[in-house]
Amino acid sequence: MGYRSEVVLAITKEALPQFLVTMAKSPEARALCYQHADDRKDNYDGEGGILFRWSHIKWYEGDEPIDALCDFMGWCDDEVIGEEDADACYKFIRIGEEMDDNESRGYGFEDIYIERSVTY
Repeated sequence: MGYRSEVVLAITKEALPQFLVTMAKSPEARALCYQHADDRKDNYDGEGGILFRWSHIKWYEGDEPIDALCDFMGWCDDEVIGEEDADACYKFIRIGEEMDDNESRGYGFEDIYIERSVTY
């Protein structure tokens, strides 16, 4: 069965060329994004960005498609696109099964964030 997470990855149009390089190099990552994502929104931000969401995924480093996507995010963390830091060109959120197991990377897409609340 394994540990499952909810994951969202959103990418601006400025970072899409590098994302497509990642997709070309990793057929497994391409399948994960374009065949196995639970939701995909093209033009998510109204400016050509894309969003992928997986609702119940095993997100483990060491798994080839996960590593490819992490490499893409690492590239964004270290590069500049035009005059903008590329880490502002994506947003990654992972919510694990445990309450304190959350991960957030990238600074784009202010409308994507973790929200926990009490419901009664």
